[in-house]
Amino acid sequence: MMARFLLLILFTTTSAFAPARQQQRQQQQPSMLVKPQAAPSLLSLNSASFDDYSQTEPDQDLAYQDTVVGTGDVAEEGKVVTVAYKGTLMSNGKKFDEGPGISFRLGSRKVIPGWEQGIAGMKVGGKRVLKIPPQLAYGERGAGADIPPGAHLVFECELKGIASNQFEEALAKSSMTPLNFVAFVLIFGNIIRHLLME
Repeated sequence: MMARFLLLILFTTTSAFAPARQQQRQQQQPSMLVKPQAAPSLLSLNSASFDDYSQTEPDQDLAYQDTVVGTGDVAEEGKVVTVAYKGTLMSNGKKFDEGPGISFRLGSRKVIPGWEQGIAGMKVGGKRVLKIPPQLAYGERGAGADIPPGAHLVFECELKGIASNQFEEALAKSSMTPLNFVAFVLIFGNIIRHLLME
């Protein structure tokens, strides 16, 4: 009974701090995470040939190539995924962003449409290169000083994980690693134990 109580308090406490961590992370998030103006349905993916991708074609669609096919769960709309990535400009190969892992819900329009479409269908452990045209990225507005207007982007992505329950979703969306979580549980448990013994 006490263990359930502690787990309930622990989950409530970590959930209560999640919005603050989320807000703090959003201030530090790379420009890639700027909410796009509009995102097509994930089901509308009509990818172009990876090798025939053209920066001069005005109607160029997303193109992708799997460099490693994963063996885990499949990324689907509505699932919370964690993706490691490196973003470069196609025009000159300049890296504008890199991250060990960000988490978002596919279909929630929290990332650019090219990511929404390009990550869908990947399997955990898989690696995929995305070539994203401006209309599925930042269009004619660009994003800050690093991504000019009309930029075609290349992302090297690795699907690190897919949350399988609400607890994993909350953990993925927070910046808390499993090791930090264990440390938190031990410290929080000791505090509760001391309070109950007084």
